[in-house]
Amino acid sequence: MSASVPRFLGYVLAAPVLVTAAELAAAYPRAARLPSPDVTGLLGLGHVLTATALPAAELISVEVGPDGTVSVTLPPGRVGHGGDASAAELIAEELSLPRRRVRVPPADARPRPAAGRWRAGPGPAVATRTPVLVAAAVARRRLLEAASATLGTPVAGLRLAAGAVTDGAGRRLDIGALAVTAATTRTIAVAVDLAPR
Repeated sequence: MSASVPRFLGYVLAAPVLVTAAELAAAYPRAARLPSPDVTGLLGLGHVLTATALPAAELISVEVGPDGTVSVTLPPGRVGHGGDASAAELIAEELSLPRRRVRVPPADARPRPAAGRWRAGPGPAVATRTPVLVAAAVARRRLLEAASATLGTPVAGLRLAAGAVTDGAGRRLDIGALAVTAATTRTIAVAVDLAPR
């Protein structure tokens, strides 16, 4: 029996450079069936903590700048509890770039959620893990698609490593050079699969 890979919905936001965001609500049922099935043993603490982050998931975004740095915006209250370092490491891994190229802006520079839209929960690094991975996976996909269009090479023939996309002929594009090409003038939804980690 093979395990299915969860599919999540993320977004490429309308911006002059590549900006992605995560929405996990589509991955969870809106209403429970009655009677509810027995979920004992199906959900772990990580799943529960991820669910507590859902009201703030729209605040998690990843931006690729023209200088090749990547910035991540986390919900208020998630910085200083391991969430910022964890998010930066996850993004560096997903985008195959050095950790020093990932930035987490100070919490006071971030937008505040509307009243009642966010509540703090335990285990912030665990709770934001999935939305960070979704936003990073959408960014990775867009960067590879932009490189494919620029180089004329199918996505399957491209490799993202050390902050650059290369093809079989040895041509190389830094992710910063792709930031504008991968951007969009209108917000679009993108479904991504997360590989087991």
